[in-house]
Amino acid sequence: MAKKKIELNDEVEKLVEKYMTLTNKDLNEVVNKALKFYIVNQMTSNEVKDALQKADVETSKYIDHIFKDNINNDAYGNF
Repeated sequence: MAKKKIELNDEVEKLVEKYMTLTNKDLNEVVNKALKFYIVNQMTSNEVKDALQKADVETSKYIDHIFKDNINNDAYGNF
């Protein structure tokens, strides 16, 4: 997957730094988990289906895994 550049505002950066210190996670882990959580919770089921239909095989597998994993995490209260 391609690398993306993100810019955090000051408030978010302070929160992320504190979170990473408390959890021993790096920025990539935090950003990937946060984006996954946000996207899964913002998309409708039709949007998910549409994304899966238009994606290539590798992307479809990845997206499918994310949504299945998120459903399992939601069921057990893990985020």
